[in-house]
Formats: sequence, structure tokens, C-alpha cells
Amino acid sequence: MSNVFNVNRLCALIRRQWISVGRIYLMSLIIIAGVFIAFYSFYFSRYFEELKFGNATGEYLLNFRVPLFFILGLFFITVVSSSYFSDLGQKTKAIFELMMPASRLEKFLAAIFYTVIVSLGAYFLLFYLIDLAFVSYLRSTGSSIITKTYSTGETVITDHWLYFFKLEKWKYLHYLYFLPFLLNALFLLGSIAYKNFQYIKTAITMIIYIAIWMISFIYVMKLTTKDTIQVGGNAFQNEIHVFQLIMAIGIILTLVFWGLAFLRLKEKEV
Repeated sequence: MSNVFNVNRLCALIRRQWISVGRIYLMSLIIIAGVFIAFYSFYFSRYFEELKFGNATGEYLLNFRVPLFFILGLFFITVVSSSYFSDLGQKTKAIFELMMPASRLEKFLAAIFYTVIVSLGAYFLLFYLIDLAFVSYLRSTGSSIITKTYSTGETVITDHWLYFFKLEKWKYLHYLYFLPFLLNALFLLGSIAYKNFQYIKTAITMIIYIAIWMISFIYVMKLTTKDTIQVGGNAFQNEIHVFQLIMAIGIILTLVFWGLAFLRLKEKEV
């Protein structure tokens, strides 16, 4: 078999992989959907229960969505990424995976396709559809539009029952879009590098790395600023520069971890 990249072979590999991982992906999405529905049902039922006694305004009813979306989403991408190459840690399954008629690059691109494109796309679509269904029902029962008039005479009208995709986003959020890709690269590398308990070992390694990095950063900043006097402006006093630096470092680390994962896959033997 030629190790030269072939698009047709990659498409065939993606179709073949769906046969083995498709059922697992569907089951995981059903579980995720169940978690979403459980949260929405709990908060909605509590709201309607309080509404019977006239104690509910619905102003803060949907505040749970943002932390739920981000926390569960990051957890989901790490689990999917850590499990993709986990079979390489088992000798019998590793032989079958390594002998598959596809180049290592094609196998790695198939992994990126399933753990990034398919996983994130399915997660976003699932969350938006469930949110659309629940919020549409909620809006059909009443309204949570609140009008406030301030002492200056300014009148502000706020709708607290907006659909998730219509919510106003944090102005620096786009600087953190690299985060799911970075976690994917890190846990994908862990699924190849470790033979067992890939998720736990990768998570522990990540926590230790973050702790060391933060302690080192604080120590270096303390040394460089000790007994010094601030003269003029500092680029890092502008928070946008800090987020730009974080994004640049995040993108570089993502590419580095993806590169290391590909190299480990190329060198992988039973």
C-alpha cells in the first residue's frame, strides 16, 4: 500500500470508521441530549411550580444555559478525543488498527474529522435544537420582557427569554475559540501516548502542566517587576492584548500537540 495521501482512500476510511464508531457517537449524543433535557426540565418545572404561588418572574430562569453549554461541551470534546485511539493500548485491537489499509496521515485526519468536526457540529446542533424547543414552549406560555426606567429618564427593555443563539456574546469570547481544539489535540495525543486510563492520565498531566505554568509565570512576573517603577503605559494594561497573547499561545500549542500526536501515531507499534 502507498503511504502517499489519497483523498478517495481517506473518504473510504471515514465511511469505514463510521461503522465502528457511529453507534458509540450516537449513544454519547443521546446521553448528552438527556443531560440537556434534564437541566431544562428541572429549571422549567421549578419555575412553573413557583409561578403557582406568584413568586416567579422568569428573569433568571435561563441563566443556567451558558455554564451548561461550555462546561459540558469541553468535557464532551475531551472524552471523545481521549477515546478515539484508545484501542491502540490493547494489543489485539491495535494490530487490527495498525494493519488497516490507510496511511497514518489519513488515519489522523479521520480522527480530526470525527473528534472535531463531527463532535462539535453535532453538539452545537443538538444544544440549539433542544434550546429552541424548550424556549419556544416557554415563550408560548407568557413573556419575560421587563422595562426599566432609570433616574436619567432612559428606558431599557430587556427580553430574558431569548433563544441561546440570540444571546449577546462576551466581547472577548472569540479569543477563546481555540480552547476546544487545544483540548482535542491534548487528549488525542494522550489517547495515543498512554496504553490505558488515557483520559485520567491525560487530565492529570494537563492539571500538573497548568499548575507549573501558572506558578512559573507568576514567579517570573514577580522577579521582573520587583523593585521597579512603572513608567508610561504597559501593553498588557490593555486587556485585549492579553487575550490576543492567550489566543496566539493557544493556537501554537494546538498545532504543536497535533503534530506530536501525528508523530506518535506514525511511530506507534504493537
